[in-house]
Amino acid sequence: MAKKPTPPKRTHVVKRDSGWAVKKEGAQRATKVYTTKEQAVKGAEKSRKSGSDVVIHKKDGSIQQWKKSKH
Repeated sequence: MAKKPTPPKRTHVVKRDSGWAVKKEGAQRATKVYTTKEQAVKGAEKSRKSGSDVVIHKKDGSIQQWKKSKH
């Protein structure tokens, strides 16, 4: 029986009161909170190398950009 492919992991960049958070999908807490969105995106980009998609959100929560993993 063939093994089902696992869905890609996702890391989200979301707005918080204290800044921009990088949060892995399904996690209770953010990995890290950054002062600026640009810093948060750079931090989240590291997870793309390990096979995770990066989903960047706007301030209102809607999706701005979805970067597929590099695997």
